[in-house]
Amino acid sequence: MNKIIGVTPRTLTEENVLKEFVNETYVNALVKSGFNVIMLTLDNNTPEEVFKLCDGFLITGGSDLDPSYFNEKNEGLAKGVNPKLDILDKQVIEYAVKTKKPMLGICRGIQSINVFMGGSLFQDIGKSHESIKYDHNVITYKNNFIDLPEKIVVNSYHHQAIKDVAPGFKVIAKHEDGTIEAIAHDSLPIFAVQWHPEKIYGDPISDIIFEKFVELFK
Repeated sequence: MNKIIGVTPRTLTEENVLKEFVNETYVNALVKSGFNVIMLTLDNNTPEEVFKLCDGFLITGGSDLDPSYFNEKNEGLAKGVNPKLDILDKQVIEYAVKTKKPMLGICRGIQSINVFMGGSLFQDIGKSHESIKYDHNVITYKNNFIDLPEKIVVNSYHHQAIKDVAPGFKVIAKHEDGTIEAIAHDSLPIFAVQWHPEKIYGDPISDIIFEKFVELFK
């Protein structure tokens, strides 16, 4: 296929040095799906020149978003906010919207896409969705975008979640407790999930997610 996917980085600091990285699970899932992968880095002088190299984008999981982007104050509920990551996610999402290039969001990615396209988040839904390797029961809704079984079992690693859905998106899956687990845009090739399909690549539900991402390029 030879399509290039730009993947947003995440960061850690070791010995006072900020390091940018992409988890190998994202890369492996994309490569096995037939894509080439490049990591998008922070602080480029002209980021659009880098974005132009990409045919599509993956917005990855990671730390919390700054609530100021959805007109709320952080009262200590949003953890590990990194302004540079927020800025890059915003730049990528706005570019994908402008150019109508395919984009997939995973975990924090669904939150970033929702916020930077006009929605909001619950800053903290508690621990009921954290560190669940499997057995996270999700109900899907019939839609014209992706064909998923009515009930699916996935993983869960988050404490923030979509509150107000951004304009133009439909909700295509929710957890049993009502937490939004997947959205798809009505007219743009953009969709996102709250769980981590890349962690269980080869699982039938993960296959459906990445096969749909591939289909967006056809």
